[in-house]
Amino acid sequence: MQVLPFSNDNLSISLSNKYTSPKSINQKKHFKFLLAYLGSTGLNTNTIVIEEDYVSKDFLHDYCAYYAQCYEEYPKRCKRVHFFSNSFTHAEFCDVIVDETLNQQEFWDCYLGFIVVKPIPLTVIGYTILKTYSNGDDFNGRNFWGLRNYNVHIYGNEIKLPSLAFQEQDSVLAACATTAIWSMLNKAANDSHTILKSPSQITKDADKVSLDGSRLFPNKGLSIIQICQAIQNSGLVSEIKRDNFVVKDADGNIVYHVSSNQYLKKILNAYSQIGIPIILVIYVPNGGAHGLHAITVSGFNQKAPTLIAPKDSISWLADNIEKVYAHDDQWGPFARITFNGDVGINTPWSEESGIDSYVNNIVVPLYPKIRISYEDIEVIAFGLDSIFKLFFGKATVADLVWDIKLLYSESFKTNLKESSLTTEEKLARISQHMPKYLWVITCYIGENKIFDFSFDATAVTHAMYAKDFICYVTPDIKSKLNEFLKTNRGLLLNLFKHSARSEYYDFLIEESNN
Repeated sequence: MQVLPFSNDNLSISLSNKYTSPKSINQKKHFKFLLAYLGSTGLNTNTIVIEEDYVSKDFLHDYCAYYAQCYEEYPKRCKRVHFFSNSFTHAEFCDVIVDETLNQQEFWDCYLGFIVVKPIPLTVIGYTILKTYSNGDDFNGRNFWGLRNYNVHIYGNEIKLPSLAFQEQDSVLAACATTAIWSMLNKAANDSHTILKSPSQITKDADKVSLDGSRLFPNKGLSIIQICQAIQNSGLVSEIKRDNFVVKDADGNIVYHVSSNQYLKKILNAYSQIGIPIILVIYVPNGGAHGLHAITVSGFNQKAPTLIAPKDSISWLADNIEKVYAHDDQWGPFARITFNGDVGINTPWSEESGIDSYVNNIVVPLYPKIRISYEDIEVIAFGLDSIFKLFFGKATVADLVWDIKLLYSESFKTNLKESSLTTEEKLARISQHMPKYLWVITCYIGENKIFDFSFDATAVTHAMYAKDFICYVTPDIKSKLNEFLKTNRGLLLNLFKHSARSEYYDFLIEESNN
């Protein structure tokens, strides 16, 4: 065991091994990223503790699958590097881990996480659990929705740390897509029906051969179909999202088909509350051209709703997302991503090169029972926006802002407890049976929640699957809405661009009469 003050040199020494010198570590993108993340502008690390001869279950899987059969006798034991925000000596640390009379809680509250250093050449960053930046609430702050609680055991002590596991791709058993899936499964496997697998197992699940027909190992990367196959073999299903914006070159030729930033924000916002990290396949600038790369999103920074002047087009709360946090296996955990214009995103790759990255595909892993997609619900939101803008007319000086989220029904009930509904209204809804998963469309004016519409997320796509309509403002609005809907049925019905438009319109009339 070694105890070192945090510094550039000590970090590079800590991450080095027999096959990778501190000088080589200094040249890695990860080192540059970790210096900033762990340093004074990030988690403010002050002390490093190096734990030798550490047995990493994840590395053992990969060791057996590949490294044990190499002529070179690679060790199977790693080292684990721990980080603390407080300062202490080797003797003081020894006292803490053996003396129960000391203030243990105060000391371990300064624990920031660890990095497993694998005993292989260059791709040394193994299983990593690091604290996130400070978390906020759902609005006006960082929202790390893709985390889980890890129980970290260190010298007889257990620390609970909310995070999401990270590691670097080794380019032998796993490329970026495999590593992105592995990070996602670290959270999704909290559900008993989802299986957490090692990178080598994920790669094997993806296909029997590589993209070009050659052997899987060394691995050259996964296609979208292979990504989805690997996800399915772990107990989940995938939805692939892209809304086909185009990026053109100077001559006007289409270079890339990409997703717009507004669409990306809507998808991240919509599926975040289920808590499964979302995989982005992005074009990153690399060597003078753009190459495809996979990252895992587990959080975003969203500002609070504000009053917006009325406008003809629909307004989305998701537009308030300002930053995204993603595991990029070529840089580090919780990398900041910002938005540049309609389609460009600023990733660590972009900061290094000065060239935008772009989102090619959004891979949304889901539990199989969730059958209704975001697009199925969005079309209903468009209809509701058109109807309610006509209903309110000039009575409101601010625009209606719409939010679409996929929720656990139990989370929806918990939110109702904190709402402005009467006790009787809360009890009536909290006590009723609901599907496990709900889509909820919420209407805001500024920070004020006006309506909630809930939908069965396990239903049949072309059916009418609305479950409830909740009004959080004065009760007379419902009666006025009911009269407005009955009087203007011929005009308003076709504003629902859905095969079950009549059923949805009748649902609004019936619910507004209650």
